[in-house]
Amino acid sequence: MIKTFISAAVLMSLPVAAYAGERSFKRDGVTYVYTSKQDGDATVLEGKAFPGGSAYTLVVRGKQVTGRVGGTPVSFRIAKPLAPAVQTAAR
Repeated sequence: MIKTFISAAVLMSLPVAAYAGERSFKRDGVTYVYTSKQDGDATVLEGKAFPGGSAYTLVVRGKQVTGRVGGTPVSFRIAKPLAPAVQTAAR
């Protein structure tokens, strides 16, 4: 079930701004709030699921996802790699 929610969330969610730098989406009555950052060739997603506040950290490299959800290790493949982050110039 965890694999299903994560892969569906990564591939099918429409993020909505929550706080500066945070994104969120809802699935099956659960709201997932997360931040993402680039770490070399990987994208790191960190967040919590509400209600309950279960924390998760996922590392996405290409089509491979690994990490922990509520303290449980997870590892699965996704259908296509995440789009690269868009860099904007600061003045």
